[in-house]
Amino acid sequence: MDPHLLTTFVTVARCGSFSAAATELGYTQSAISQQIAALEADLGLPLLSRRPVEPTPAGRRLLEHAEPLLLRLRAARADVLRAAAAPRHRIGLAVTPLGFTADLADRLARARAAWPQLEVTERSEDRPGGK
Repeated sequence: MDPHLLTTFVTVARCGSFSAAATELGYTQSAISQQIAALEADLGLPLLSRRPVEPTPAGRRLLEHAEPLLLRLRAARADVLRAAAAPRHRIGLAVTPLGFTADLADRLARARAAWPQLEVTERSEDRPGGK
């Protein structure tokens, strides 16, 4: 089931009107009708009676599932966006040319693999202490 169609269905059922749902969702009434028809075709049964606009028994059953599903989808979206926006962890590393060994390079590569949010800035210095 398409979440957009499910959102349209929930809105029509809540509003009790195709026109009111269209206004709320920013669509034309015709587009709302087409979306409901597409959802009904997908499930193979009517979900809303038209006069008055109210859920059929199958529509009431779908509403029981639709609202928690849509809530879960919004929560998943928010979680993914929050994870992607997580602050990076930064480490500045100053090494002398002789101090940057293959072992240190290997350790940095493993640290970056283990902690994708780790940002390492490497700076080469001529001598210890940076002077």
